[in-house]
Amino acid sequence: MLQKKIRLLCITCPRTDIGYEEQVELACLGGADMIQFRDKQLSDSVLFNTSIKLQQICNIHDVYFTVNNRIDIADISNSDGVHIGQNDLPVWYARKILGKEKIIGLSASNYEEAINADKLDIDYIGYGAIFSTQTKPESKASGLDILNKVKQNCKKPIIAIGGINEKNVYDVIKAGADGVAIVSAICGAKNIEAQAKKIKEIILKNSL
Repeated sequence: MLQKKIRLLCITCPRTDIGYEEQVELACLGGADMIQFRDKQLSDSVLFNTSIKLQQICNIHDVYFTVNNRIDIADISNSDGVHIGQNDLPVWYARKILGKEKIIGLSASNYEEAINADKLDIDYIGYGAIFSTQTKPESKASGLDILNKVKQNCKKPIIAIGGINEKNVYDVIKAGADGVAIVSAICGAKNIEAQAKKIKEIILKNSL
């Protein structure tokens, strides 16, 4: 359950020079409202142990922490919630396992999926890809017009994702997104904290 608005959701990315704990710490210092831990290559034990450490960091900064896809890891690590996709286990199961107080986000890649997601027991819709992105090259860019249409017809908060950076985040917020989810432009940046601050400032200046 969301108690505050999500303007900036930072998603982790594997790096050889900066570990996840440092990534999350810097993103939190830069103004992230939520961190999503995503790494599909880690073993279950490492994913679990790392989730506990990252949740602790987020607690210190009063930032939400969620796990990508893995309802079981989110549950046993006592994370704030989980983000699931269209092909993951269903929302009703996630809610049954995690309970009413936990956060559940659901991805939607087109207008129809977003409308259907809006009817479910979730806390926000992760909509995109808005622009083409190297993180998920298979995702088709939907553009700002469809984002605006989604926002006009959905009651749940819309967190836009896909190719968003400091150069286009203004347009994304003006198109109606309640917030943005960013991977490489923040957690993949040379200066994570500075990039997060820069993007968060643009969002706050142009949000309703």
